[in-house]
Amino acid sequence: MSSSSPFLALPLELRNEIYKYLLYTPAQPAPYPLQLRNPPPYSPISLNLSIFRVNKQIHAEATRAFYSTTTFVIRILPSDWQTSPASEVPKTRLQIIYEDPWAEVVYTYDEKYIRGRYTSFRSDGPGQKVCKFVGDDEIESIPSPRYRGLIRHIRVDILDTRLDSMRYHETYKITDKARGRVRKVLMPFAYRLQRILSDAGKDAEVEINLISQIFVKEYPGGGDKNVLRFPSNYKQTSDILGPYKELIEMTWPYTIGPWRFKLNLPQEIEQEYFGLGREVIKWCNENNEVSEEEKAEFRVMKTTFPYAWVMKKGRFVVMNENSRPRVEDEMFF
Repeated sequence: MSSSSPFLALPLELRNEIYKYLLYTPAQPAPYPLQLRNPPPYSPISLNLSIFRVNKQIHAEATRAFYSTTTFVIRILPSDWQTSPASEVPKTRLQIIYEDPWAEVVYTYDEKYIRGRYTSFRSDGPGQKVCKFVGDDEIESIPSPRYRGLIRHIRVDILDTRLDSMRYHETYKITDKARGRVRKVLMPFAYRLQRILSDAGKDAEVEINLISQIFVKEYPGGGDKNVLRFPSNYKQTSDILGPYKELIEMTWPYTIGPWRFKLNLPQEIEQEYFGLGREVIKWCNENNEVSEEEKAEFRVMKTTFPYAWVMKKGRFVVMNENSRPRVEDEMFF
């Protein structure tokens, strides 16, 4: 298609409508609470890139239409939050599964270690694995800085899958030291989003959906596997509120970026504990205790052997180096 083609002779407003039609990428629906036991797999954006390769003008116009109208979905699963058995020195493990259109990784904070660790969570099965090893700092290369300022819509779905790990323990409990880490556990990913949206600023909106089951108070030994059991001396409201508060605290880093944000709690929680979200976020803002050392740790998603970042099918993923993937250059948008 040449620069003098009939298409480019159309008014820009009409061309933009055509781009939106051709590049329409509906956001994956947010899971609902009944799906938390077995959430549908995350669906990265799949896009036919041919229109971007026609010529420079169409590339620029199509890119602007795509980035400004697409809702980019980030999915976060707090999958394992528990304290080791009482026979050992109590230590809590907080594990996060993170996926976005450009990367996927598991982040684990374990009191046995000084810092969080980045590992892989997806098994590719037998056969050759095609990918390209990249440095820790290279994962900031996509989306390209030239396009980031065009992004207007980000949706963060936080799927509270902690209940599965809670079922293996008589009661739910994390240590006081881990409690101080809860509101920091997503900071590496919030910093990543800050870099992506730094140019867009207030023009971008981040919608945060907290998707959780309703926890039911019950003494240890009850038969219903869907309830969260508390010690027999639980307080009337504070213990049952604990897991909700932790969930909201965890989202706090996504509320302090340069963007506009909207925090959505499950309707049942809003009705039962009206204003809880605002209360917890306000408390986090007033108790913002993040050291310079922690900030340096969070700003670089650094892997340790045997794990390394690789580019695979256009996305950055963490892979165990012992899996010996086949290395190839990849093209990505």
